[in-house]
Amino acid sequence: MNEDKAAARARTRRRQLADLHVLRYVPGDSPVHRSWAGTKILAIIVVSIGLLLWPTWYAAGLAAAVVAAGFLLARLPSGIAPRVPAFLWALVVVGAVLALVAGGRPVVHLGRFSFGIGGLLVWVRFSVIGIEVLGLAALVSWTTPLYELAPALGRLGAPLRRLHLPLDEVVGAVALGIRCLPLLLEEGRVLAAARRTRRPERLRGTEERLRALEEILFAALSSALRRARELAEAIEARGGVASPPPDTHPVGALDAALIGTCGLAVVAMALLR
Repeated sequence: MNEDKAAARARTRRRQLADLHVLRYVPGDSPVHRSWAGTKILAIIVVSIGLLLWPTWYAAGLAAAVVAAGFLLARLPSGIAPRVPAFLWALVVVGAVLALVAGGRPVVHLGRFSFGIGGLLVWVRFSVIGIEVLGLAALVSWTTPLYELAPALGRLGAPLRRLHLPLDEVVGAVALGIRCLPLLLEEGRVLAAARRTRRPERLRGTEERLRALEEILFAALSSALRRARELAEAIEARGGVASPPPDTHPVGALDAALIGTCGLAVVAMALLR
C-alpha cells in the first residue's frame, strides 16, 4: 500500500515538472528585473525583426548570445526551466525526419547511399531561431510582473492615439487576455487531474488515447465558454473593461543599454547576412 502511494506521489511530481509554466513572475533584483517592461517588449520586437529579415546562422548565433546574456543578467534559478513534455519531443522527431526526407544540398555519401541534408539543416536553423524567440519571451515573463505589461503597451503605443486608433480598448483587451491565460492553463490542469482521478488506468492503443484527448478538448472548450460568460457578466456589471493605469516607470541608462545592445546585434545580423 505504501509503495502504491509512493508511486502515485512520484507520478504527480513528474507531471508537475512537465507542466509548461508561462507568465510566471520570479522575484529578483537583477538588472533585467529592474528594467522597464516596455524595454523588454521592444527588445523582443527588435531581435525578432532581425531574425525575420536575416534568418541566417550568423543571426541565430547573435540572437543566442543576446538570450544567454539576458539569462545571465537575470540570475534566474536553475529549476525555473520546465521539462519538455514527451509529445513535443515526438513532434520534433517527426519534423526532423520529414525535413531529412525532403533532401537538398549538401549531399552526404555513406558507402552506396547518398543523403541530401539541406532540408534538415534549414529545419534545424529555423528550430533554433524559434527556440531563441521563445527564450526571450520566457525571460520577459519570468522577470516582469503581469500588471506592468498593459501600462507599458499603452505607453509604447501612445503615438498611435494621434491616428485616432482605439488604443485603450486594444490595450485593455490585451491585458485581459494576459491575465486570463494563467487561469485557462490552471483550468486545463484541473480538468486533466479530474480525468486521471476518474479513470486512473493507463491508456492502451492509439484509439483510446485519441478518445481521451477528445474528451479533454471538449471539457476544456465547455469550461472556457463558461468562464468567458461569467467574466463577461462580471465586466458588464462593473461598467466595461477598465483602462490600464498610466505607466510611471522611469526609463534610464539601463534601459538604453539593453535596447542599444539588441540594436547592435540586429545591425551585426544585417552586416553578416
